[in-house]
Parts: sequence; C-alpha cells; structure tokens
Amino acid sequence: MGHPPLMLRPPGGEGPPAPAGLEVTPVTTAGELEEFGSTLVEAFPVPQLAGRPYGGYGPALLDVPGWHMWVGRIDGRAVATAAVHVHAGINDVEWISTRPEARGRGVGAAVTWAATLADPTLPAMLIASDAGQPVYERMGYLRLTRFTLWYRDR
Repeated sequence: MGHPPLMLRPPGGEGPPAPAGLEVTPVTTAGELEEFGSTLVEAFPVPQLAGRPYGGYGPALLDVPGWHMWVGRIDGRAVATAAVHVHAGINDVEWISTRPEARGRGVGAAVTWAATLADPTLPAMLIASDAGQPVYERMGYLRLTRFTLWYRDR
C-alpha cells in the first residue's frame, strides 16, 4: 500500500475558522453516513468500496462508542470527510478525504481539525499521505516514523 508517515499532535489548542463557504457537520444519521461513505470512496479514492452502501460501512458504525465522523460541504455538496476513534487515551484520526476540486483551500484541514480536537484533552495520531503531511505539520502534527503498510482483500 505504501510507506506512509505516522504523525502525532499534542493535546489542546484550537483550529482556525473554517474557510468561507465551508460547513463542517457531524454525521449522525444513516443518510449522512451514506453521504460520508460515497464522498470518502470518491475523494480518497477507495475504489474497492465503490458501489457499496455507506461506502462499505453499515449504519451500526453510528453507535460505536468513541467513533465520530464529519462531512465538509460547500454549497450543500459533500466535498470532504474526517473521522476519529477516541479510545485508549488518543484521538485516532482516520478517513480524511477532500474532493480534487476543493483541495488547496483549507477544506481538508478544517475537517481534520474537527477530528483532531474531538477530545481536546487528548493527543491525536494519524497516518498521513505524502500530500497530506505538510498540511498536518502546519496543524502541529509531528512525524514520528515511516512504515510499510500492506493491503489485501479479506
């Protein structure tokens, strides 16, 4: 799959205001989860999940303790996603995606801030892409190491 950087951000702080025209909202319903999943599949991209309802994640995900998701919308259209699993003393940031037409405007950073500060008393950790690493560094994330990830179908 690649050799991504593992990054850590100390607890606390606050993110900047969202870019003009961007609305970042939590995912709380099955319909919003389906929108989240389709946006993630198209924006990340995750082609192996294309065509699956909810992007391959069922509505039970909404009830997992500590699991939170956000969608970023411009003019009502979902253009970005972020998720976090708050557990074991950390904000485990996941599923950051931004559609190509919304990149370079702070949209990805805005949804990442929502996940990063889900519990502002805890540090946050994520696995970055090479393209995302500079964004996360500007947010105060520190690169700890690179490691190799493999992917295979179950």
